[in-house]
Amino acid sequence: MMLTRVLRADERGLIGKILVLWIVLGALLLVAAIDTAQILVTRYRVTDAAQTAAFEAGSAYRSSDGDRRAAYRAALEAVEEADAEAKLSRFVIDAPTGRVTVTVTRRVPTILAGRIGLTRDLTRARATETAEPAPF
Repeated sequence: MMLTRVLRADERGLIGKILVLWIVLGALLLVAAIDTAQILVTRYRVTDAAQTAAFEAGSAYRSSDGDRRAAYRAALEAVEEADAEAKLSRFVIDAPTGRVTVTVTRRVPTILAGRIGLTRDLTRARATETAEPAPF
């Protein structure tokens, strides 16, 4: 009888501690899943914005008879339309071929990944795309 009282006294609170541990672990897994989804979606959007900007800039360059400013404006507008938070960080036109290369970057809005040193690099989405002007 004395032995069962001692065991019961030692086991009190054990279930509560395990439950709290599982809740914390579940919350961390949920935050990691949300951050991962946010990173993947943002990378897809940045890649799509870069492809669209390169194509639009190449088309504008070709249709304006080599006007670099028109091509640059077309790329800026395409990036802005695709993702308002993304930035056109690099724009290069190869004059002889009319090939346009653009780089689009964006910071990924995450809950936890941007605050941890090991995962901070994952929160910077960057895509470089090249497009040749469409033939007439």
